Amino acid sequence: MKHKPLKGFGKFLMRINNVNICIVDDEDIYFNPRMLGIAKNAGFGKIERYSKIDTPLLNKLQNKPYDIVILDVQGITEPDVAKDGMQIASLLSRTTSSYIVVTSAHQFHLVNDMTKVDYIMENKIQTTVDFVDELIEIVDDFLDKKSSFYKKSLFKAGFFLVKRSAA
Repeated sequence: MKHKPLKGFGKFLMRINNVNICIVDDEDIYFNPRMLGIAKNAGFGKIERYSKIDTPLLNKLQNKPYDIVILDVQGITEPDVAKDGMQIASLLSRTTSSYIVVTSAHQFHLVNDMTKVDYIMENKIQTTVDFVDELIEIVDDFLDKKSSFYKKSLFKAGFFLVKRSAA
């Protein structure tokens, strides 16, 4: 695991102010209350789950973005909002800073190069332990991507100081 101190600091900050996670899936069997309860006990304290994206939820996703949004590909949108979850993922990727995850019970739905997402959850049919493990992987990747800006900034500042002191 690269940058262990930085990840450790990120996980410490997560305990102070949990990562906000929104899950939208129309099937109640996936991401069920038992799975979410165990995930909350494992440290993921701010998880909200919805079955459909209607206009008020879409406004909420855009105006007060979650840190991580997990979207099913099919069946989660009202017809007047969007065609499918991929269209929502594309919109949120362009208009928010949310980390976008897509998932589907059908693998062929996940093959779409037109939508740039941060993570593809390939196996939606999982046990509770698998779900928590995948959440850990998603949050680790989220922290890596969010901290890369700070790592680059620190490198540039250090490089500038070294260059300046050498002159």
